[in-house]
Amino acid sequence: MGPLKFSRMHYAHSISGRPEVEWQRLEDHLRQVAELAEVFAGPLGDGWGRLAGLWHDAGKFQGAFQKYIRQDADAHVKDRVDHSSVGAVLAREKKALTVPFVVAGHHAGLANRETLIVRLKATASLLMTARRDGLPAWIETERIPTPPDWLQTNESLSFWTRLLFSALVDADFLDTERFYAGGTARELGGRPDLAEMKRRLDDFVGKKSAGVVASPVNDMRARVLGAARVAAGQDPGIFTLTVPTGGGKTLTSLTFALDHAVRHGLRRVIVVIPYTSIIEQTAEEYRRALGRESVLEHHTNVEPKNETARNRLAAENWDAPLVVTTNVQFFESLFANRTSRCRKLHRILRSVVVFDEVQTFPPNLLAAVKYAIGELTEHYGVTALLCTATQPVLFPNAREIVSEPAREFEVVAERCEVAMPQSEEPVAWDGLAAELREHEQVMAIVHRRDDAQQLAELVGEDCLHLSARMCAEHRSAVLALVKDRLRRGERCRLVATQLVEAGVDVSFPDVYRAFAGADSLAQAAGRCNREGLGSGRLHVFMAPSKPPKGVLRTGAQLAQKMWKEGDLDLKSPETFTRYLRQLYRLTEQDAAGVMTAETGQDFKDVAERFRMIDESGEPVVAPYGEWERLVADVRNWGISRERMRPLQRLTVNLYAQEIRALESAGAVERIADTFWVIVPGFEVYTERFGFGWAGEPKLEPEHLIA
Repeated sequence: MGPLKFSRMHYAHSISGRPEVEWQRLEDHLRQVAELAEVFAGPLGDGWGRLAGLWHDAGKFQGAFQKYIRQDADAHVKDRVDHSSVGAVLAREKKALTVPFVVAGHHAGLANRETLIVRLKATASLLMTARRDGLPAWIETERIPTPPDWLQTNESLSFWTRLLFSALVDADFLDTERFYAGGTARELGGRPDLAEMKRRLDDFVGKKSAGVVASPVNDMRARVLGAARVAAGQDPGIFTLTVPTGGGKTLTSLTFALDHAVRHGLRRVIVVIPYTSIIEQTAEEYRRALGRESVLEHHTNVEPKNETARNRLAAENWDAPLVVTTNVQFFESLFANRTSRCRKLHRILRSVVVFDEVQTFPPNLLAAVKYAIGELTEHYGVTALLCTATQPVLFPNAREIVSEPAREFEVVAERCEVAMPQSEEPVAWDGLAAELREHEQVMAIVHRRDDAQQLAELVGEDCLHLSARMCAEHRSAVLALVKDRLRRGERCRLVATQLVEAGVDVSFPDVYRAFAGADSLAQAAGRCNREGLGSGRLHVFMAPSKPPKGVLRTGAQLAQKMWKEGDLDLKSPETFTRYLRQLYRLTEQDAAGVMTAETGQDFKDVAERFRMIDESGEPVVAPYGEWERLVADVRNWGISRERMRPLQRLTVNLYAQEIRALESAGAVERIADTFWVIVPGFEVYTERFGFGWAGEPKLEPEHLIA
């Protein structure tokens, strides 16, 4: 691009109280954003990032904007003068694919198709205004690039649009940030690159392997690790890693990812995990292997000690070689329409993405999940690794890393005996409690939170409890206590809901599990005798209650049918393939109509419809740990990212009717119109069970005394 000449000076950004000579010239901003967006959008096809960058702020050539920016230094972040429609109108006039969506939404987000059409018709005259006020001719004569040949469907075009939007938004943010930092780009150095991480991991794994005692389980782990190293040399694409729980999946999958990325020149490794209870555990193991500075942990419950200033910046756009995040963060961002969520998406391109516990993908969103993984691996240079002990067949062309998964599952057969129910009659809770008391170390997993509390009370005062009625900080403390008691060989009885199943690193000699889906039963078995030392037993029982309605109940019914037909062998990987295939057939895989909206280029609707978790209820801060100090900080200084982060680990979502009951009793207070806190004196949260109360919440007597 040649030098740009203007009849009068136009500015993109200003600084309050500083002379115009220190403001950012519009031509500089457009050029710099175009260059950066082109780099970010490289895999999307040559020229598209540049085009979006050059056009995104074309509306700032309007005299009205230039007048406004001279009156108000914050004009560039306000919407009193529409500066994003001009480039979008131009893009529509030039028939530049879906660039109108990208440019029009670079502040407000991607709109639905009809909404955008109406907007651009209403603002068409702004392009003429910008031309009159100094829009350079070269902007309008910029060459329209050739579309990538794979953009054959509306769905693929929508996905491409979101990635281009990401490239533009991040480039715009970074260039603006650099200007306000005095021309200095953000410094996120200090992290090792992928090659150095691979060296550190190889050294860590080598030392760890040298110190282990020979056993069938450790031999299995060594075979699986060796297979992963070999598979890493294969061409990029979709891989599966099918190993039984306790098979060393955490470090094996990272070994494959780092080896594969280094060999094929990929840019980063992203590890995607379903639950925060697993992600914290996994990220900590990675830090032990690679160094604390190596891991960017991005999820809502990240612990403050890991939330450094550098991590906060990098988390905005995943500007790090190793990212550990959640299913919710990864997939909801891929289907988002807002700038803050989409900004990081271009960082996924040409990466290795490890999906852990893939059996937890919601069946009702499976069509969209498979579509996203398919697009990334087919067109954007991504390698996907799908890991689990209960492997579904999501992609028939996927390459399995372990040549004989059944052989490795035979090791589990020796590690854990499975005792199925004697009949379909449900047990009584008091009878089950008596049986649990016969074991010194035992865990029982039940369907519902109320079941967990009732059973724990029946087992006795020393029985520990885990459920989603407890905040994350509380659950972490209980899990640490459980692991310590197990390590010391002390009595340890635990009753929990299914939140302990997938990936939580605990090992009991005896595990009791309420009859559930085949994948849940297998995951429960994975918490039993994980090291293969001595004997272990999974006791499956019929609970007095049913699993929650929806996929969990359907899965339990399907597993019971397979059991009665003699087809529920929990020690065979083929069992889970059959089970999950049938479960997916019984479930509407696009229940929310995500793919329908994606086909129609209705980006706002897609974002609203794609929700991986039920967000019903409202956040209530548990009166646990340092909650009073943290809430006081928000009261005194207001909402901020830094003040809200530690509170997230103390927050539990309660149902709307529970909030109303607490509010009616005067037991909760609304803070900053964002979350609720418990009024001192109302004992609705206990050290053992978390949130829970019978009848109307009441103020404790000592708080009634003046």
